[in-house]
Amino acid sequence: MKRSLLLSVAVAVLWPMLARAQNAKAALDAAASALGATNLKSIEFSGRGFDFMFGQAYDPNSPWPRFSVPRYTVSIDYATPAIRDDRTRTQIQNPPLGGGFQPIVGELRQVWVLSGTRAWNMVGQNAVPAEAERDLRTAVEGRLGQIWLTPQGFIKAALAGNAVARTENIRGATKTIISFTALNKFKIEGVLSENLVEWIQLWFDNPVLGDTTFEASFSGYKDFGGVKFPTRIVQREGGYPVLDVTITDVKPNAAVAIDVPANIAAMKPPEPHVIKPEKLADGVWSLPVDERDHSIAIEFRDHIVVVEAPDSEALSAPAIDVIKKLIPGKPIKYVINTHTHSDHAGGLRTYAAEGATIVTQRDNIPYYEQVWAYPRTINPDRLAKSGRKPAFEGVVGSRIFSDGSRQLIVYHYPGNMHNAGMLMVYLPKERILIEADSYNPPANANISPAGFPNLVHFYEAVERLRLDVDQVVPIHDQPATFDTVRRAVETYKDSQLTFR
Repeated sequence: MKRSLLLSVAVAVLWPMLARAQNAKAALDAAASALGATNLKSIEFSGRGFDFMFGQAYDPNSPWPRFSVPRYTVSIDYATPAIRDDRTRTQIQNPPLGGGFQPIVGELRQVWVLSGTRAWNMVGQNAVPAEAERDLRTAVEGRLGQIWLTPQGFIKAALAGNAVARTENIRGATKTIISFTALNKFKIEGVLSENLVEWIQLWFDNPVLGDTTFEASFSGYKDFGGVKFPTRIVQREGGYPVLDVTITDVKPNAAVAIDVPANIAAMKPPEPHVIKPEKLADGVWSLPVDERDHSIAIEFRDHIVVVEAPDSEALSAPAIDVIKKLIPGKPIKYVINTHTHSDHAGGLRTYAAEGATIVTQRDNIPYYEQVWAYPRTINPDRLAKSGRKPAFEGVVGSRIFSDGSRQLIVYHYPGNMHNAGMLMVYLPKERILIEADSYNPPANANISPAGFPNLVHFYEAVERLRLDVDQVVPIHDQPATFDTVRRAVETYKDSQLTFR
């Protein structure tokens, strides 16, 4: 009797789940048939439109920078899986406010590729390893996400992913909602309307925004050789638009051959990055938190000031451990944030969890207070776990830090087209100037013409403030002498670029 009762309870619990799975299978089979996805092995679609650079807004109240995309082609092999995203960007904003390679001179072609578990980018004819993308955290996961965010890709992944279905009334119409989990970590939902995929959304964690959505909406379906495909695709990340394209051509079962280049196939997993502090002056260290980004630690009599917390907790937590060993017995009292772009703000919460006050341009504080209040359930960070309320200090004009022996001055230099709230940090005694994104010298210590307007603005701000600078320390790349900056300005002073 007891066994029979337990069996009845188990059936009662499992039956709704089985029913939702069966309903999902029926809905997905119908959608696969309507979309022509059942026998679809590959697809290539192309068009034109616009894309936007996520996390690189000019100020907290501005949208992400917008670019024209005159050529856009995506090729997908669903079986491997593999994807090649080939797009050409041109400058559309004038003046070019915000980040994202602005200003683009002529055309910028970007080719992002995935095949199986390998991701790479094409630079001309050369395949180069893909850096970890900050949006979906890794290049592989991000590019798989782009396959799932196509109608046929969603249907195929849902059929393979133990999907469940439910119905909802959305704007007066009954729609079928399909839900499943991919890679045991990404929750994905899609809306079916008349057997077509109307909308897809997946969830992931973002160091700045917390629990974040990436969504795609589809409209204007047309038949292309027996496959129905939307003629307009709009993608949003965290609620902000990142892609808006009109599709003009679709090739079902196109010959999509995406082979892993030999140099990419031969690559071994990267060794864990070891932060090796570089002494800039007595009590001043540069910490390369990865191959390109740096934090700067400055020792005061009874505390530490850190300039910049790049990217994420994954980079900032090890940096904090190194700083504590480097300067034992002193707390990190302040972390100075040069501007709000995601690659410069993603680690701020890690320092806030340590009790450090976030020093940023005053107008940035409402933005941080807003986005840091978002839920963080997918991957709770140290601040979320601590329950600590973050402390902010806003800079207007300048702010002096001093302990009687060392002085540090933070300057806001408004008018920079990269970001409205740009801060630079000056150490008068050491004649060191720390800055972000106005001057990113490559190995040959030259600068491309595209970066000229922001370089000149930075240089003119330093001259106007009459700062006696010997060494410029960029957050990206390596230090350079101020004479190097001056020569770069003189080299391009007569340039015909007029973006102002």
